[in-house]
Amino acid sequence: MSALAVIVNNRHLLRATVAQGLKARTTANVLGAVWLILYPLLFLTLYTLVFVHILQVRLPDMSTSAYVLTIFCGLVPFLAFSEAFGLGTVSLISNRGLLRNTMFPVELVVAKEVLVAHASMAVGLVIVWLACLYAGHLYWSHLAFPVVFFLQVVMTLGLVWMTAALTVFFRDLQQATPIIVLILMLISPIAYTEEMVPQGLKSLLDLNPLAHFMSLYRSVLMEGRLPLERLAIVFAMSLTSYFAGYAFITRLKPLFVDHV
Repeated sequence: MSALAVIVNNRHLLRATVAQGLKARTTANVLGAVWLILYPLLFLTLYTLVFVHILQVRLPDMSTSAYVLTIFCGLVPFLAFSEAFGLGTVSLISNRGLLRNTMFPVELVVAKEVLVAHASMAVGLVIVWLACLYAGHLYWSHLAFPVVFFLQVVMTLGLVWMTAALTVFFRDLQQATPIIVLILMLISPIAYTEEMVPQGLKSLLDLNPLAHFMSLYRSVLMEGRLPLERLAIVFAMSLTSYFAGYAFITRLKPLFVDHV
């Protein structure tokens, strides 16, 4: 089954499992679906408290409210990625029974976690979009916002296919995942912009795919432009990650049963 066919041919099954995952997240809590709104807002409040009020970060060409919005445009996409990465990486070893079920594609086990994480954070992205509109950032480039989000899902799915497959054989990755997420949070331009990075370190920033996504989100939502070169980079990264991840997990999945 090809990389595209595994999703398209099983779309009804995938849609049902994602819906079940979302329902499980909201029905078991007292506040229910309210957490979908509170989660990104609580993180934004924490970042604002630390960087605006404690560290008192001020940018000469940006107001405080614009800086908070800049943080928001980078924070919510990162939260979606980090949750998908964390849950997706351990999804195969957490669902050992499904690995022995030859009727259920193991690729969907990982895809379900990635899609649930991004679907949950989609509410936060809508809040980001509304905040941009409230701040007066109404541009034609907003039409590209869903495209960027879709490419992020594609890129993340490919990456997590690889890490989930590796975790079956190297369980240390399960312990290393929170550390990796923390490192990515620090080296991703959430509370700072590319212009604030020293020239000698910008080459390292270019190696971080999340940095490209955050820059693209800000360009599309706040600056009213769609940088085609950056979009081409993100598009290439997403497709490469997706097809490489699929090839990786399908190559290793015959060995999964012997290691769970």
